[in-house]
Amino acid sequence: MSVEHIQTLCMNPHFYGLLIQGFLSGYSKPCETRLVFMALPILMYSESRKKLSNANNRSKMETLFNSTDKLENNTKISGKVKLSGYLNRYEELKSWSKKSIIILYTEKKILFHEKSIVLVEPIKHLEYEDTVREWIKAAYYLGVVFSKSDEDHLNYFLGVER
Repeated sequence: MSVEHIQTLCMNPHFYGLLIQGFLSGYSKPCETRLVFMALPILMYSESRKKLSNANNRSKMETLFNSTDKLENNTKISGKVKLSGYLNRYEELKSWSKKSIIILYTEKKILFHEKSIVLVEPIKHLEYEDTVREWIKAAYYLGVVFSKSDEDHLNYFLGVER
């Protein structure tokens, strides 16, 4: 199997589209397009996805990613470590995000309105099984968390400039 085939299996825009659909379901209102591009880099990092597995409807960026964590040897580390490498992942996943958004649009699951994406077909993670359910749950709660912040706050928190 070639590297290109392995990459296609690992980086599937249809699966990423499902994650974006889960994210938009949690966001539950028209979402600025730039914010959608910010979701996959967080979801594709296992450490941040683990944090999102404990999220609920009251969660915020600060409650999930600002609290300190303890390593096995009781060393305390910043919760923002769970977001490390965000900028690199953002750049790597930008084209995959575009492909996924195009797929969602062609499948009539989203619409574009001015600078926003409007979800037409929401999904629930409970409708899925096993690992896919956990991925979509993380995407959903990331959408919930993002919906409580504005883009400037998210940029500041993630350490990126507009």
